[in-house]
Amino acid sequence: MSAAPTPQRRPADTHAAGTVARHAMPAPSLGEARRRVHVYLPAEYGREEAAARRYPVVTLLHGWPGADGDWFTQAKAHAIADALIARGEIPPVILVCPNGNARGLWMRTIYMNAQRGATRMEDYVARDLVAWTDATFRTRTTPGGRAVIGISDGATAAFNLVIRHPDVFGAAGGHSGCFRLRREFSAFAILGCGPGASRLLAEHSPALTAAGAAGRLRAIPLYFDCGAGDPEAADNRAFHETLTGLGVPHAYHEFPGAHTWSYWSTHLPRSLKAIAGAMR
Repeated sequence: MSAAPTPQRRPADTHAAGTVARHAMPAPSLGEARRRVHVYLPAEYGREEAAARRYPVVTLLHGWPGADGDWFTQAKAHAIADALIARGEIPPVILVCPNGNARGLWMRTIYMNAQRGATRMEDYVARDLVAWTDATFRTRTTPGGRAVIGISDGATAAFNLVIRHPDVFGAAGGHSGCFRLRREFSAFAILGCGPGASRLLAEHSPALTAAGAAGRLRAIPLYFDCGAGDPEAADNRAFHETLTGLGVPHAYHEFPGAHTWSYWSTHLPRSLKAIAGAMR
């Protein structure tokens, strides 16, 4: 069941506006019949002359705490995409924004499968979401036609997904991610305890897993940035050094700013241009 799409645009925009709609999709990996997801379609998508055209998909992952609608209410991702498309800086793309929260008090998942299997958010994004998107919209269904960009936990997940699922995603971007995960109480429901928790942290720390995937990573677009005042700035610099040492081409930038939507909305155009701009 899907809501009727409604155009959303900034008052100052003069170019054609795409549409954003809230949908409900099945999420078997999470044991849910309906899970909310927001989707942006470029302005040309519904036009007769574009009826046979297929579009690349960029999955946008929110942080924690956060929700699937944040990309449009907080970052105005639809307006940013409209402007970039109108200027020819990125091709017309579909933006898919899933709900990455678990049930319960903390709701944090880091887009991982829980140690005990209660929440399988990685499977949901890499399997359920991709399958639903391809079945619902006119998408390009190869890894080169799919990318992931995230903020905070979503940035960590973007790189995990491109490393762990190279048959699904072909590019990754992130803002203010953490690339060497550490134990935090807010993630206990996902990590659990004991040796299994340490294993999950290691397996989902891009700074540790990039070496094993370096050959593949050298062939795909990678972008990330971080605010100089962000608590994760040192971690981002270290990941940049890791990728450089592995000979993995990537773009890394550090700008004034902190762990805020103001920072992320300001720099989302950069990640879209770096990642979606390569999906022509």
